[in-house]
Amino acid sequence: MQLEKAKETKQDMERCRLLAQRIAEELAPATAAVLNAETPALEKALHRAGVDANPFTVAARQADLLVVEDPAWVEMPAQLPGQVLLVFTGSNVAEGWAEELARRGYYRDFRWRSRGRAQQSALYCTVQPATAEMIAGYEKELDLLRDRMVRAERTCNEEAALIERLRSDLSLSRSHAKNLEKTLNEVTSSTFWKLTWPMRYVVSKSRQIWHTFPLFVLLGELRRDGISGVREHARARREYAALFPGNLLRADRFAPVELLVRQANDQPAGPKISIVVPLYNTPLDFLDEMLDSVVNQTYKNWELCCVDAGKDEAVGQHVQARAKADARIRYQKLEKNELIPGNTNKGFEMATGEYIALLDHDDLLHPCALWYAARAIAEQKADFVYTDEATFEGKPEHVVLYHFKPDFMLDNLRSNNYICHLTVFSRALMERAGGGERMEYNGSQDYELFLRLTEQAEKIVHIPHALYYWRSSPGSTAADISAKTYCIDAGIAALKAHYARCGIAVDDVALIPGTPGYYKTDYTIEHPGRVSILIPTCDHIRDLELCVDSIYARTTYPDFELILIENNSKQPETFRAYERMQKEHPDNLKVVTWEGKGFNYSALNNFGEQYATGEYLLLLNNDTEVITPNWLEEMVMYAQQKRVGCVGAKLLYPDDTIQHAGIGFGIGGVAGHLHKYFPAASDGYMGRLNYVQDVYGDTAACLLIRREIYDEMNGLDESYAVAFNDVDFCVRVREAGYTNVFTPFAQLYHYESKSRGTEDNPEKQKRFQGEVLRFQARWGDLLAAGDPCTNPNFDIQREDFTLKILPLE
Repeated sequence: MQLEKAKETKQDMERCRLLAQRIAEELAPATAAVLNAETPALEKALHRAGVDANPFTVAARQADLLVVEDPAWVEMPAQLPGQVLLVFTGSNVAEGWAEELARRGYYRDFRWRSRGRAQQSALYCTVQPATAEMIAGYEKELDLLRDRMVRAERTCNEEAALIERLRSDLSLSRSHAKNLEKTLNEVTSSTFWKLTWPMRYVVSKSRQIWHTFPLFVLLGELRRDGISGVREHARARREYAALFPGNLLRADRFAPVELLVRQANDQPAGPKISIVVPLYNTPLDFLDEMLDSVVNQTYKNWELCCVDAGKDEAVGQHVQARAKADARIRYQKLEKNELIPGNTNKGFEMATGEYIALLDHDDLLHPCALWYAARAIAEQKADFVYTDEATFEGKPEHVVLYHFKPDFMLDNLRSNNYICHLTVFSRALMERAGGGERMEYNGSQDYELFLRLTEQAEKIVHIPHALYYWRSSPGSTAADISAKTYCIDAGIAALKAHYARCGIAVDDVALIPGTPGYYKTDYTIEHPGRVSILIPTCDHIRDLELCVDSIYARTTYPDFELILIENNSKQPETFRAYERMQKEHPDNLKVVTWEGKGFNYSALNNFGEQYATGEYLLLLNNDTEVITPNWLEEMVMYAQQKRVGCVGAKLLYPDDTIQHAGIGFGIGGVAGHLHKYFPAASDGYMGRLNYVQDVYGDTAACLLIRREIYDEMNGLDESYAVAFNDVDFCVRVREAGYTNVFTPFAQLYHYESKSRGTEDNPEKQKRFQGEVLRFQARWGDLLAAGDPCTNPNFDIQREDFTLKILPLE
C-alpha cells in the first residue's frame, strides 16, 4: 500500500514538473497565482521553473496567470487576470468554470493543448480567436475524445471476449477433469485392476532394481560406454571423492562428475578470488549449503571471508568449525551491525585476494562458478566478470526462474540491475572507482557499486551459464523487490549519481509503474533538432491518412516535418489527398515523387532523405498510427546521444499484441522480432517489454537516427529492395561503433506492410530468398557469433525467449 502511494505521489510530482516547465516556456508569466491547491506540488514546481507562484489571495489577484486546480472547485473570484489555466488532475471537465469564464468574456485558447505526461489542462484568455479557429479547435478536441472512446470500447470488447473464452476454457477443463476422475475410479475399482496388483508391484520393483542395483548399473554403463568408458567413470568418481568434500550439498548435483574432475585438474592461471559474505543470523542449514557450495569449487585459488554482524553465536561457531578443516575459510565477528554496505566493506578490508566476489549468506555457487570467472580473467584480462543466475525454492534442483542475461549493455543497466549475481571484479578496479559500497545507497548498494565499476572497467566479460543460485524466500529480494521499498529509492539515487559522474543531463529518474526494480530515465533533450519523418507511400490512402492524422493530432514534439515519398500510385483520390494534406500543413508537409519502378524501400528512403531538412531522420511506414503523444521525445532523447545509432519503438498489431520490440539477430537464420505476438500488457522475459534496452537492431517501420549517421552509412543498401534492409542497416551501424536502442515508451500501431503486399508469387519469393542468402553471405561471421543483446541459452529458432540451455563445457 505504501509503495502504491509513493508511486502516485511521484507520478503527481512528475506531472506537475512537466506542466510547470511548459507554463514557464510557452506562457512565460512573471507571476502566477494557484487557486485551490490541495498540495503545494504545482506551486513548488512553478517556483523551480522560475515563476513567482503563490497561493491565490487578495494580494495575488494581480498575477499574470491564474492556475485553478481540480477537484476543489469553489466560487470564481471577482477579479481575474488575463489568462486562466484550468488543470484537471482527475476526469472532471470543469463545466461550471468554463461557462462562467465564457460569460465574463474569456475564450478557449486552442493553441494550448494537453501534452504527454503533464496534467490535463485548458487555457482561457480574453483575446477572441477567429470563428473558424474556434470551430477547428473544438472539432479536434471532439476527435480526440471520439478516438479515446473508440479505443476504450475496443479494449472493453477484447477484454469481454477474453473473459468469455477463459470461462469457456475453465468450464471445459472442469468437465474434462470430472471425466478423467470418473474414468480413473472405474479403472481402480475394476476386478482386473485388483487382480493384477501383484504383477504391477513386481514390474515396478524390477525397474527400480534395474536402475539402482550396482551390477545392473555396471552392465548398462558397459553397453553404453564400453570398458574404457567405465574405467574412466570409476577413476573420475575416485578423484571426485577426494576433491569435493562437501556432503550436505554435493557438487555432482549440479554437474557431471567427469566435468568437475576435469576442471579441478585443469586450473586456469587466475588470481586469488576473495568471496565476501556478510552473515546475519543465517539459518544453519542454509549456512552449511552455502559453505559446501564454496568448498566444492573446481577452482582452488580462493578464500571465503565471512563477516558476522548477527547475534546468533551458533553461526560463528559453525563457520569456525569449518575453518579448522579448511584454512581458506576465514571468519570475523563484527562489533556492530553496519547494515549490508558497512558489513560488506568490512569483508573487503578482510580480503587478501586480487579479485573479489560477492555472495549472499543464504545463496549458493555452482561448483564451476569461480573456474569460469578465473578463466575469463586469465585469458581475456577481464577486470569485471558476471554470470547468469537461477532462482530456486527449497532445493537447488527446484529452479523457478532462469535469468539469462545479455552481454554488457549500458542502457539495460541504467534500466535495472540485470548484472546482479555472480559478480567478480578486481580490487584495483574497485579502488579506481572510488572504493567499496556506500551506506547512503543501502538496499541498492550492489547496483550503485556496479554502476561505478562498469564506468571504470577496461574489460567486462559475461559468462552465459547459470552459475549462481539465488534462494527465493518470503520477504527476500529474489522473491519480490517490492518487499523492500527502500531499495527502490536507493536505486533511483544511485542512477542519479551515476549520471552526475558521467556528466549526463537528465530531467528525472523514476520507477516504472508496476515494475519494482525497473527505472525510467528522462534524459534532458539538449539537441532538440527537427525530425524529418520519411513515409514511402503508394495508394492505400486511408492508411496514410490515419498515419498522418495521428501524427498531427497526437505528437507533442514541436519541431517535425513530414516527407511523403510518392511511389507509383494509380488512384486519383491519392493525389487529391496529397493536395489536401499540403494545404492543411503547408509549413511542414511535402510530397516528393520517386521515379523508380516497383517497390524498393531502401531506394525510396534514400531518395526522400535528399529533401529532408532535419537533424534527425525517422523512417516510418505509412500503415502506422501514433499511440503515445510523446513518442518523438522518447526517441529523440536517445538519438541525440553520440553513442547511440538507431532508436526503435514498441509497435503493436491492431489486436494489441507485439509486432516489434527490438530485433533479435540470428533468429531463424537471419533475424526476428523479439516477443512477437506477446500481449501488449505483458512484461515479457524478465520485464524486457517494460524498459529501455540495447538491441541488435530495430525495424525501419519506425526507426529514428541522426542524419549524420545515416549519411555515414550511405543510407539503406538498395540491393535489399524489400526485406532485411533495416537489419543490414542496423548491423552496419553497430559495426561502426554505435549502440541501437529499443524504447517501450514510444508506441504505435503497425498494420504490417499493407502497401508493400505479401510474398505471394514466385517472383517475390525468389527475390526474398535472394535477399536472405545475400544477408547470410555478408554477415555470416556475426551470425555465427550470436546476438550479444540476448543470450545463447535461448532457442535461436524462436522469438519468444524459449530456453534451450547450453551444456557446460
